[in-house]
Amino acid sequence: MKDLEFFRNVSVGQYLESDSPVHHLTPATKFFAITMFFFALFANTGVAGTLLLGLLVALAALAARVNPLSLLRSVIPALPFLGFIALLTLVFQQAKEESSVLVTLGPWQLHSAALLAIALLFLRFTAVVMGIGLLTSVTSEREIAHGVEDSLRPLGRLGFPAHEFALIIAIALRFVPIVAGELEGIVRAQASRGGDFGSSGINPLRKARAYLPLFVPLVIRTLERAEILIEAMEARCWVGAGRTRYATYKKARGEDLIRAGIVLFTIADMAFGLTFGRRLP
Repeated sequence: MKDLEFFRNVSVGQYLESDSPVHHLTPATKFFAITMFFFALFANTGVAGTLLLGLLVALAALAARVNPLSLLRSVIPALPFLGFIALLTLVFQQAKEESSVLVTLGPWQLHSAALLAIALLFLRFTAVVMGIGLLTSVTSEREIAHGVEDSLRPLGRLGFPAHEFALIIAIALRFVPIVAGELEGIVRAQASRGGDFGSSGINPLRKARAYLPLFVPLVIRTLERAEILIEAMEARCWVGAGRTRYATYKKARGEDLIRAGIVLFTIADMAFGLTFGRRLP
């Protein structure tokens, strides 16, 4: 039965209420931190700098009283997809002048650059999932929307719909565990009718073919939930422009120093990756 439980492997979108210092930060600071994290992650081309960012997320999770292993569990459902991309990388790899040949099998050669690209793929994806999972674990949906709106408010003077964009992000994150729960319900219903989904010894290709027909009812249920949400918003006469809110957020002591520290760490991590990441084979 554990193989049929998808919700337990999804940490994105699940808020964990706590009294930690990370929870007390304003939503704008949290959104600023995740933005700088993504900027440093994708601008960094070295394994060392990427590992350092992953370590930072793990330390932040411990400070927020969130188990880092619970954030790592969200990577498990994506492992087959990542493995497929890694296989394509090995098959269609392109040799570089600075890369060395590790294995030669006829016309095919395994270069160190391909292994480095695969390592960066897994590390970056893991860091992204952990970062988003940590953000949603310490920030509620309402706070995420307010944080994005406060961060993008200066662009609102130029006509950018900051409030609508913030609402889209909050709804998208909230739908992640909902969709996972819907998929779990569909799989359990099909398994009760004789469908083979949870056997650990089942052929991976056969298992993938068994899951493909489930996406049709999953999409239908997701669209039904989206339609219900739209009708609820229309019934409450929701309009994007000109809305006000009662929630206000006061900066914690030293929060400006935290933002400055995030910027300095981002610069230092990029410099560290450029300095030591190039030394890897």
